[in-house]
Amino acid sequence: MDHTEGGALECEDEVEYAQANGSSHDMNGTGVEALSICASPGDVEVDATPTHSPILRRRPTFPEKESMGELLRQGVVEHQLGLSLNLVLLAALTWLMFPSLRQRVGSFFVLQYPAAALGRYYQGPRDLNLVAGFVVLFTGLRALCMDYLLLPLAAKAGVRQKKAKVRFAEQAYLVLYYVVFWTGGVVLFACDTPSLRSSTIAGQFEELLVSLYYLCQMAFWIQQIFVINIEERRKDHWQMFTHHIVTLALLFTSYGHRQIRPGVAILALMDSVDLIFSTAKILRYLGRQTACDIAFGLFVLTWFFARHVCYCTLLWSLYTHASNTVMLDGTYSTATGKLISPDGGNRVLDNLLQVFLDPEAETIAWNSATQWVYLSLLGGLQMITIGWFVMICRVVAKVLQGHPADDTRSDDEDEEDIEDEDIPATTPYKFAKNDMHQSTAGADSEKRFIEVTASSEEMRYQSREASIGGSGKKKRKGGAGGISSSLNLGERKDILNRIGCLSDEQLARERELREVKGSDGGSPKPGDVGRRK
Repeated sequence: MDHTEGGALECEDEVEYAQANGSSHDMNGTGVEALSICASPGDVEVDATPTHSPILRRRPTFPEKESMGELLRQGVVEHQLGLSLNLVLLAALTWLMFPSLRQRVGSFFVLQYPAAALGRYYQGPRDLNLVAGFVVLFTGLRALCMDYLLLPLAAKAGVRQKKAKVRFAEQAYLVLYYVVFWTGGVVLFACDTPSLRSSTIAGQFEELLVSLYYLCQMAFWIQQIFVINIEERRKDHWQMFTHHIVTLALLFTSYGHRQIRPGVAILALMDSVDLIFSTAKILRYLGRQTACDIAFGLFVLTWFFARHVCYCTLLWSLYTHASNTVMLDGTYSTATGKLISPDGGNRVLDNLLQVFLDPEAETIAWNSATQWVYLSLLGGLQMITIGWFVMICRVVAKVLQGHPADDTRSDDEDEEDIEDEDIPATTPYKFAKNDMHQSTAGADSEKRFIEVTASSEEMRYQSREASIGGSGKKKRKGGAGGISSSLNLGERKDILNRIGCLSDEQLARERELREVKGSDGGSPKPGDVGRRK
């Protein structure tokens, strides 16, 4: 930063050089009065080799003016749990106080189309209300688990950096989710898989657990789209966003077209990989590098087998077998799932969204156009996973070279989190020469800025604006005297003192300066405080 800007802030955040050397007056022969507020390398030449490491204090940062949208985003991020609880309470109070609205409000909490058979439900458009309710539930549950369970758990497990704690909590929440839903998906698929030559049409109704599983998965991916857009973005934000949109489109159309069983199979394949991946990242945050590398190797093998072998097998089966063996082109009964007519027509959206547009329809069609919609979406998903697999292979190459496993898809998680505390400097300051002095620091001296304490009576800020030739343009004044301001340093410190922004050390220094001034009857010199001590 140019030394003519931000002088007042830098003087408040000074390097306590005088105190580190045990003197506030003599710095290797150069007094404080010889230095500017923030001297640049061209202003002074000192070979400063302090006997004690100076203390670097974090400079306060003032955020730029934020837009209303950014403030709203931050508010939502910080109050996810509160917003979710308020929405649930609002719906509950509405259900309690307005009996005429109970059916509509109840659709956000329970399935609305019970069949005559116990434990089975029809599908319909109000199922989307239940999805919205699950989105709110997952948002609140995620915030609750992270804030009150997983972040404290990360601290107890020895995770120290703030960003690492957040990442640990995020991955731990995903592990909890995938343990439940991957296990549930495998069980449901194994118990409810049709025979080889029966159609995959679900029929007019589904079992309770199957419907809830599928609607919960839809809600989870909607909530993930919400999360990646309001929280800190990663390197692969747009790949993740595209992946989530395609996944949600597949879930939405397969539910609307009553193709739930193939969807369960694909979800079970995908979730198995994510479960191992999140576990590997947790081990990394815990510092268990060997266990992390083992889990990473298992993750790579599972990824390749599930997402490129099994998944492409499903794609091939959909392309070659669906219209010839399992799902012949034609019209099917929504009640029994059996073929009624070989004419499948040429409509696409009416078939893919039938549950939402015409839930009471007695027939549903399968044709080549519908088949290609599914092939396009599934193929697009495969292209995204191939791109990610290339990144994974790069990590594998690094691991084979002896480097630890790292996730190249995410942001830089190894960068240091700076805490709000004093940090001792490990390298002493050296200053370059200017036009008035000859260098004595040596050839290897580093050019740095020095920040020193200025007395409140000596330092005045020059006027910032000067008119130039009546042109209306304004120019900053150069020199090391400071920045332009109508407020002198003494007034600024008085204001900071009133609002409690001066440290105890600065307050003690100010009191001593005033005592010296009162006893001498004039302005103290910069070295007076050190001599009194």
